[in-house]
Amino acid sequence: MTVVSPCPHVPKCPPPACLPPSLRPSASPSRPAPSKPAPSQKGDGAKGGYEAVAGSIDKFAGSISGAAQGVNQVKEYTPRFEGMDLAPLAGVPLVGLMFVNRFNRISDSWKDSAGILHNLLQTDSGKIAMAANNYRNAERPGGGS
Repeated sequence: MTVVSPCPHVPKCPPPACLPPSLRPSASPSRPAPSKPAPSQKGDGAKGGYEAVAGSIDKFAGSISGAAQGVNQVKEYTPRFEGMDLAPLAGVPLVGLMFVNRFNRISDSWKDSAGILHNLLQTDSGKIAMAANNYRNAERPGGGS
């Protein structure tokens, strides 16, 4: 048995719960519907043309590129036990050395995965930046030719 509280709003919110004010449908449209810009307004970023879209796409490409750099930095600082790092573990029994080998395998797997993710993000960032440039070229007279 599902208990649904009565909705005090007009019009009623869809079940099972009341919606927050930002998602609630209004009883009467108090805001006019946004109008599409006239074809003559195309091209000016302030008026909603392709340049405004390209700017948003460029920001997104920059965010992805920044994420790629962050992943690469984490990859570079992934710890691994090698050579002199094992000196403090000289008195550790064989079980401890097996742990070190397992840790190194996990570390190597992480480095490989982070490298793949870095390359993927970097490549996708470049593709997204090219898409923004395509929008800018479409904005130019003659179609960017």
